[in-house]
Amino acid sequence: MLALMFMLGPAPADESAPDGKVKIAAVQVRGYDKGDFPKEGYDVTGTLIPYIDRAGTDGAQLVVFPEYVLGRIQVPGPETERIADAAKANKIYVIVGCWEIKEGGQFANAALTFDRQGEIINKYYKTHAAIDKYDRTQPPWAQPPAGKDRDWLAKNDPEWIMEEGKELPVVECDFGKVGIMTCYDGWFPEPARVLSLKGAELIVWINGRGGEVEDFIVKSTMFRNLVAMVTTNQSYGGGTMIGDIAKWPTRIRARCPDEEESYISATVDLKNVRQNRATSRNFRQRRPDLYGEIIELEVPADFHEQGDKDSR
Repeated sequence: MLALMFMLGPAPADESAPDGKVKIAAVQVRGYDKGDFPKEGYDVTGTLIPYIDRAGTDGAQLVVFPEYVLGRIQVPGPETERIADAAKANKIYVIVGCWEIKEGGQFANAALTFDRQGEIINKYYKTHAAIDKYDRTQPPWAQPPAGKDRDWLAKNDPEWIMEEGKELPVVECDFGKVGIMTCYDGWFPEPARVLSLKGAELIVWINGRGGEVEDFIVKSTMFRNLVAMVTTNQSYGGGTMIGDIAKWPTRIRARCPDEEESYISATVDLKNVRQNRATSRNFRQRRPDLYGEIIELEVPADFHEQGDKDSR
């Protein structure tokens, strides 16, 4: 049975925000899409770096970009070097998504975290593949469409063959503890819960999808897990927002217009988040002895079959 303790831990050495109030920037912008291969002469960093500069001038401690916006790149490589230089020049943390090309032609959907010195201090690999159901004769999500080779999958839906992440790390920043989710990860309650139990005070949820990021998921995640949140999406979608648990109902402090390139910033009160976490009845009255079925039970064999019947 999964055994996790609620890890409050000491408050971080927060010289950047001694009162716990942290200014965060989020950018809704378009770059490389899910199945895009590198395009000659197309430099996404030329679009992103001015936003890093803006966030630095704005006094933000962290700026967050969408999922796989940098495209298929080597890490480190020329693109990450340019992001690193901008992070260092502005003394700001940066989180940005890419497809990291690995040895042997493998790749992963990565969220890179750069610190104030421009060093990559964390690489989070997406843990839940958002794959489409192509064949109605097969259970949903079971296998890639028949007859399609690796090249076709890499172009049309690379998440069938990507290297899935195996960890849910919490990043120690000088202003607080940050957990990261990527797109479909956020549709599952467990990743955010685990991140919070491991000490995350702020969860960053990066996306790259046509629909908007759901504010009801953001609010419920903040409420149930006692965290602040930042979400981003590419500008063909929407739902880039910044929120916290300052007041019932959980508050969305800033949001980008849907389907527009946009920049927002807002101040999140992590001191209030920590106070809520330290005094939470819900966390102290958890019953881990009852929750083992979460990892022990499988979906019933006839679950998808019944769903197909009901959808006809």
